[in-house]
Amino acid sequence: MRKLASLAMTPLVLAGIAVAAPIAGATAASAVPSVCQFAEDQISPVPIWGSVICYSGTGQYRVKVTCKDGITGNILTSYGPWVGIRKTSKASCGNGSRYAVTDIFYQDR
Repeated sequence: MRKLASLAMTPLVLAGIAVAAPIAGATAASAVPSVCQFAEDQISPVPIWGSVICYSGTGQYRVKVTCKDGITGNILTSYGPWVGIRKTSKASCGNGSRYAVTDIFYQDR
């Protein structure tokens, strides 16, 4: 009888594990970089670089800078290095006489 009760509990235990695993995963995934501050070049006539620094959370992030060629209109995307919390990730558009920053965002992992 004890063996029969043990077998009957197996599906319940497995179901508990199946429910607990997604909950544990959600907690880890929600701890991402936050309280982030963006900056762009304020010295040049047009902004040619962008940066991001995040002050809270966990994980890594990098800046994603979108640039537009002032002559051809082509769009260029540039990425900064992956960094940890309280570190600055910076990327530039390249030649300042042609490209200007149009958008600054970040990616996290």
